[in-house]
Amino acid sequence: MSTYSVIFRASVPDWILERAEAESEAPARSWLLSQSWYERRQIPWDGGVTLAPHHEASLTTHDVCLRLDCPRTARPRCGTLSLEINVTRQVLDLPGGAVCHHRRAGPSGMLAQGSFSTVRGNSVIGPVPDGWPIDRTLNGYSHHLGSYGQGGVGLSGWQLNGGSWLVLPLKSSDSWIWLTHEALTPASDYFSLAAHIDHRIVGVHPDQLADFPPWEHRYAGHHQIRDLPDFSSERARVAHFEASASGFVLEAENGLTRWRFAMGDHLPRPIWAGSREHRDLHEGESVAEAFFLAHHCYLEV
Repeated sequence: MSTYSVIFRASVPDWILERAEAESEAPARSWLLSQSWYERRQIPWDGGVTLAPHHEASLTTHDVCLRLDCPRTARPRCGTLSLEINVTRQVLDLPGGAVCHHRRAGPSGMLAQGSFSTVRGNSVIGPVPDGWPIDRTLNGYSHHLGSYGQGGVGLSGWQLNGGSWLVLPLKSSDSWIWLTHEALTPASDYFSLAAHIDHRIVGVHPDQLADFPPWEHRYAGHHQIRDLPDFSSERARVAHFEASASGFVLEAENGLTRWRFAMGDHLPRPIWAGSREHRDLHEGESVAEAFFLAHHCYLEV
């Protein structure tokens, strides 16, 4: 997979300026930079100017520079942005560039199974209430949840405020979900900021390690990779959560550090290791409708 040195440009949107002025006299450069970065997915960037291919660039870690061109005042009222990165467009989650995914025909037959597991027992609290899990502290994450008595099925769950779990009962969920770590470093004059991005799929089968370097890999007989963070010590607060029929985003922040879990049709997915078929949801399945809250992480399926 090759990456390219690309520069995207855009004007600072009026709605960012208006939001800042509603809270104070005028936005500081540091606020404009940080908000433009956090809201980059909503900004209409241009098509990008490709400078040169970088065939040896890392598949997982990327360094980005966001620059602000504006009057040299402490609180400018206008400006333009330029975003330079050696990477593919999907890492920034910018509009466009979606991967083509197709729904599979619905499962049929007595033994047919869909993409999601049905969780049994008294561990389930119920559907996710409105407003959850915004402003809760993310204390833990696991993609090894769910047991049928003879083994696990690989569901994902996020522990909130040290108590209940937000669960996505998606089988083998590690190969559906990407986790992105962002660490920001503003320049001393606040005319630019640097972002270091680590963008990886959570986990993958051994035969696809070369194309999908993972955060965690514990297959017997293979080199172990255990880079998932200890969220109990990160103490990140959930700042954004949304889910749709085809995916979701859960983003947690602590100062200038952010962790972003994401699944969607704009992100590539490894094929199924056994059947070699594309990893796609079935017709009628919905990620948003599958999420639920549980008392604990010990789930019976």
